Amino acid sequence: MRNITKDIFLNAIQCPTLGWMIRNEVISKRTMTIGDEFRMDEGKYIGKQARKLFPTGILVDEKNLTDALDKTKELIKDSKVKVIFEGTFSVNNYFTKADVLIRKKVGWQLFEVKSAVNDKAEYIDDMAYTAIVIKLSGLKLSKIALLLLSRDYRLGMSTNNLFNEVDHTEEVLDRMKAFEEWFEKIDCITSHEKCPKPKLKFECKKCEIFSECVGKDIKNHIFDIPRINKSKFDKLLKLGIQKIEDIKDDLLLTEIQQKVKKCVQENKVIIEDGLKTELDSITWPAYYLDFESVKFAVPIYPDVIPQCQIPTQFSIHKCSGIGCEEAHFEYLADPSKDCRKEIAEKLIQAMRGGGSIIIYTSYEKTIINALRERYPEFSKELEDLVSRMVDMNAIIKSKINHPDFHGKTSLKVVLPILVPEMSYDEFEIADGDSALAIFAYMALGRYHSKKEIEDIRENLLKYCKQDTFAMVRLHQCLIDLT
Repeated sequence: MRNITKDIFLNAIQCPTLGWMIRNEVISKRTMTIGDEFRMDEGKYIGKQARKLFPTGILVDEKNLTDALDKTKELIKDSKVKVIFEGTFSVNNYFTKADVLIRKKVGWQLFEVKSAVNDKAEYIDDMAYTAIVIKLSGLKLSKIALLLLSRDYRLGMSTNNLFNEVDHTEEVLDRMKAFEEWFEKIDCITSHEKCPKPKLKFECKKCEIFSECVGKDIKNHIFDIPRINKSKFDKLLKLGIQKIEDIKDDLLLTEIQQKVKKCVQENKVIIEDGLKTELDSITWPAYYLDFESVKFAVPIYPDVIPQCQIPTQFSIHKCSGIGCEEAHFEYLADPSKDCRKEIAEKLIQAMRGGGSIIIYTSYEKTIINALRERYPEFSKELEDLVSRMVDMNAIIKSKINHPDFHGKTSLKVVLPILVPEMSYDEFEIADGDSALAIFAYMALGRYHSKKEIEDIRENLLKYCKQDTFAMVRLHQCLIDLT
């Protein structure tokens, strides 16, 4: 049986069933996507950069657990060793690695390295788990902190400028106290021969195995109610309600939630008043716009902050009327340089004049507003583009309820329901996360063959074009629904 890791422990606190299944390897490992691979590679790279801050540090890089534990113990005993990287600890079936440990006159300092610029509450739990295993191993910690990426870092600066230190000693110590009572329990629960019976709770909503566990065989779960909060969920659960079909009319739901409930219970598409008015407000020619972007933990372009969202391509379908395609514009950046200024110019050129600009969610508006801020010389033209934008997602969310939406209105959910003949199944690149990672790897020089690069560029353009054509087809469908 596996040792208990941070992932097992933190999951088991929320859900003993999930913790047991992970430790006993009942859950099949999810196939790693190229997006997962990219984030893992970035995490490893950031770890290496953090080690440069402590030139005398010694890395525990033994692959075998026993060897790693032995080396860590030797380094701790050697008073000449001041810094340890990836120190490995195991106690009572619990296992952890410490990113950075620094020896002080009294105790040790623990640093956890993250490839993020923003602090998050979940990091406290991460550090608390590592710290408590280290403490139970007999090591005294005097300080517990994060090393986060600095917004002030720019390409060409010293690695010393890449990180910000955020002290979380007090918060972590408090969390460790809460964790102590769980240590014996979690080991007992997850090592038992039988899996604990699952229990529905609010945290199940985001669980990867929800539909195979407590959500199995429930087509319209109460989690499909948009923006359901814990308080409302607890109230429904107390009444023994797990299906939307079982919700009574007198239960206090918001107006939007009531509409979803009615749609499911009547099992029919419900079109709200005002859909035709919304669609009639669109002026022609209309431009259907979609962006793809990239971001790097450590910037590879000048004057870019860590984790900055950089637009890399766009697709625009220009239509003179419903379904009447007049032109298609597309752009894909040169991955060797920051092409944001050229993107701004191309956007203005392609959509100059009047006509609505149709987007799906506010992402495109956010990208263009960032371009406005960066290039004030284009501010007026880019502001005009923003003022002409119509969010198709917002229209669908407010005016259409479909029993098969299950409370979600993302493009990948709505498209196969309203336009079933359209699909991304045969596409080499079929989602934004993959597009981001593949472009990033191009920029980092992973691909060398000219043909391979040409194929990748073609697939990136094909994927982005499909997104805007999907909006053209959805628009036709919305007109039909009116």
